[in-house]
Amino acid sequence: MRVESLVRKRIVFAMVVVAGLSGISCSQHFVRLNYSCYDADSRLNETWAALQEARTAGCDVLPNGIDRCDNLRQQIEYIAQDCPNDIHALMINAILAYDEKQFAKSEQLLDSLFSLRTNYPEAAILKARLALEEGNTPFALRYLEQQIQLSPDHAGLRELYASALYSVTRLEEAQAALTMAQRLGGPSWRINYGRGLIQEAMGQLAAARIYYEAALTERPGWKPPESRLRALDAAGGSTPQR
Repeated sequence: MRVESLVRKRIVFAMVVVAGLSGISCSQHFVRLNYSCYDADSRLNETWAALQEARTAGCDVLPNGIDRCDNLRQQIEYIAQDCPNDIHALMINAILAYDEKQFAKSEQLLDSLFSLRTNYPEAAILKARLALEEGNTPFALRYLEQQIQLSPDHAGLRELYASALYSVTRLEEAQAALTMAQRLGGPSWRINYGRGLIQEAMGQLAAARIYYEAALTERPGWKPPESRLRALDAAGGSTPQR
């Protein structure tokens, strides 16, 4: 799958520890920490779902004048501040930071996460995406190879590995990685789009068109394959520029 397409996904983080200035304020902060961390995962899931819904609806403004999406993002950040050892909170905030192109913050949050858990495939995917975003493809390839050794049954790692291989024109290897991703349960609409890109890069335009059309059948209205098909039509069968 093409890197430009793959790396536009989801990710963000922010953490500040606030210390009280007196014995009373420290005690109050301690109570807040314990209360806020209780059932943190449930609160994170609820707030994250509300944020996705608000984004889809267009992020309206609350009666107090605050943007609804900003308010929800702040709530997620507060949970991470209060629960600095919560893996779920770190991951969601790293995703948010990535989405907002705060790559250094996302990287910092991922480092905190990996200090608590060494094997976390979803976090590894995000770390590799950050490397690809920054143009460090050699590191991303090495890192993904290491992570696949740790989690050989993870489809997402194989899929992103295929994307990185495609970006350096190692097309046959990219095709093999996508085949493994499909066997491990990767979404067929993304797999078909990735195969279309590879076939197009190989000059197999008829095969590429079949894969793009299959991706659209499985996910109607998806822009990337629609764009590739329009470009093929406009070029009269020649390969669009990547």
